[in-house]
Amino acid sequence: MSDSSTSSLSPDEQDKLRELTTQSWNLELAISGVAMFAILQLPDLLESAFSYLQHNFLLNDEGMPRLLISLSYSMIRAIFYVLFAAFLANFVMRAFWVGLVGLLAVYPSGIHYDRIPYSTPYSQRRMADELGPLDRYILRLDKRCNIVFALAFQFVFFLIVVGMLYVFGLVIYLVVQPNVSPAVWLGVKIGIGLLVAGFYIALIVLSLKKVREHPRGMKLQYQLTKAPRLMLMGMYRPSSYITNTFYSHIPKQRFTRTAAIFMTVFMVVFLVEYTIDQARNNPRSSAFSSRHLYSARVDSLFLDPGAYDNQRPEGELVGVASIQADVIREPYIRLFIAYPKALDTLLTRLAPEPSWPDSLSRTERRRQQGVWINQQINRLVRLTVNDSTIHQPDLLFAQAGPMQQRGWQTVLVPGNLVKGRNLLRVGIQRPGQSGPDELAAIPFWYVPEP
Repeated sequence: MSDSSTSSLSPDEQDKLRELTTQSWNLELAISGVAMFAILQLPDLLESAFSYLQHNFLLNDEGMPRLLISLSYSMIRAIFYVLFAAFLANFVMRAFWVGLVGLLAVYPSGIHYDRIPYSTPYSQRRMADELGPLDRYILRLDKRCNIVFALAFQFVFFLIVVGMLYVFGLVIYLVVQPNVSPAVWLGVKIGIGLLVAGFYIALIVLSLKKVREHPRGMKLQYQLTKAPRLMLMGMYRPSSYITNTFYSHIPKQRFTRTAAIFMTVFMVVFLVEYTIDQARNNPRSSAFSSRHLYSARVDSLFLDPGAYDNQRPEGELVGVASIQADVIREPYIRLFIAYPKALDTLLTRLAPEPSWPDSLSRTERRRQQGVWINQQINRLVRLTVNDSTIHQPDLLFAQAGPMQQRGWQTVLVPGNLVKGRNLLRVGIQRPGQSGPDELAAIPFWYVPEP
């Protein structure tokens, strides 16, 4: 076994490495500045991606996909905060280091503690013992800057791995689950659970001292440590250089204490961010703003600004359905129903597409397909105003708003509108089911023109 303290580089390569390390500070400043700027731009992109997934895939879905996306959204935002703090700390420390280097160039002899005015000899001796010479502090600060910079990049690797794992989980839930039978999906979940449980049990067993000391146990433990390489997806080697360098130079107790503090701080940041995100993204069920006689969980008793065209912010997507206003003065209702991918999954099962004759031309086939789709939508979508069902909603395909959101639109002229509060319900009527699956309930007021 070779001595890790012995360099394998030639004298020329060692000189080159020393030259690179002495010039790395300016690259650190540039990279830290660019990284901070990039991190400030990423939350907007993350918000757009989260809104897209939430609208297109998670409508009326309270299961694991919603939890996965919420957890990943909050965790990535927490990582952004910690990562920004790490690069900011490196930037400030390195800028301060540059200032000290320049100061040492002006005063090469450093600090003369015996010449400090308005201080006693005792104070001068104490400051000399506590602070030490300027050049030694510059070297110590340089090492700390390098460590912070390396840790920041280690966190970048962690961010990439976490993102990949969550994407993998979402692909399983959003792509695999809708396309397999419930029995197959149950088998997939059991298989993944057994695989994860087996990995952790083997990890615990191979960590025992007696097992580690056995030759066979040593080999198995090493093979097991290679398993996470697949999850790191190309990040294993660069991440290992940083991690193993710290492992081999920092005492075990100090490393364990530092890692525990770091993970505690990160989990606190993550939990705070997750709580804030839940309250912001789902204000209707926030535990922090609860009131004894207040509830926003029942659609028919809650005024959601997103359900009214005159109250919804410009550029915001329609959540489920929307009408022109909360107070309607016309004897009609202009209704738009959003058509996200989550609803498409249900409708694909309820209305399987028939086989079209091969003799049809492309134009004729598209025409018949469009007519058939429109018939299915008007058959499956159930609209109710107060206690009356609209049997012929006459829904047409539409793209609404500046976001060109896909959905269906119609104008209802119900004859049972009453002065005051009314209620519009939107649902999906499954064949053979007594009542529709409700998608939205929109209360509104009808105040006719005098």
